[in-house]
Amino acid sequence: MKIKRLRKIVIGDTTFKMKWDADDSGGHVKYPNEDEPGEIMVGTMIDATNPENTLSVLIHELTEAIHIDQRTRYIRPDTLDSYEFHYTHREHTVLCGRLAGLLNQFIV
Repeated sequence: MKIKRLRKIVIGDTTFKMKWDADDSGGHVKYPNEDEPGEIMVGTMIDATNPENTLSVLIHELTEAIHIDQRTRYIRPDTLDSYEFHYTHREHTVLCGRLAGLLNQFIV
């Protein structure tokens, strides 16, 4: 499997710089603010031996960005570094359609 390594992607009306990090196997999404541009980081450290992990991290971060955009991701009240996702089938249908459009850009 080959994933096209885009340099940037637009989700909704927000542009994110894509960062592919060979020293990490995780990922993160950062929305832009007045000081920094938006960024989606995908770790590729184990891509050679486990490309499914890279795909999983990519899907995780894209989906999380969509959840933030749809306002369906919430900070857990008992801890500030963990999130919950609350949404209906309607939002899920929209999420899947948006995710399919985004993933299509990464298909080689």
